[in-house]
Amino acid sequence: MVVVALVVAIATYLTWLATRLDRLAARVADARGGLVAHLVARADAARELALRCELAELGESVARARTAYPDLLAGGALDAAVEQSENALSRALRSAEVAAAGQHHPAELHAVDSCAARVALARQFHNDAVRDLRALAGRRVVRMAHLAGRRPPASYFEIDDALPIRGEGVPRDDLPGLAS
Repeated sequence: MVVVALVVAIATYLTWLATRLDRLAARVADARGGLVAHLVARADAARELALRCELAELGESVARARTAYPDLLAGGALDAAVEQSENALSRALRSAEVAAAGQHHPAELHAVDSCAARVALARQFHNDAVRDLRALAGRRVVRMAHLAGRRPPASYFEIDDALPIRGEGVPRDDLPGLAS
């Protein structure tokens, strides 16, 4: 009787772990989908700003980033090539030319900055989900019981998504609550 109870307890625990792995994998997939959607939205907003303000460098960065989107939307990997093109777009969005052009088109600049903030959050959610999945998949009992199956390990998506600093010329005394 004790042996049966022990076998049932172990089977229940392993089933719970397998279910948890599946839920975390689904969370990673959902977070990846959200991240890709926000990357596309950021590129669309940046393209609008580049067209409106005639910013050639920004337009080229957007075009490079957009070449990967059909594959990403079809489930392709968030690989090093995607990271490089997104990093180039991030750098272009923080350029002085973009900030200067945004003075004349604040709505478009606000849309770009808003989308960039969403990309940063989406990347954080994605990487948090990947971390949780990798932590569980790396546990000894999961590896020994082969509960993770043959799915490839989830990978982090690391890009330079630091938000641009706008309004650098404003004196500190003019900002409420930030008196020197």
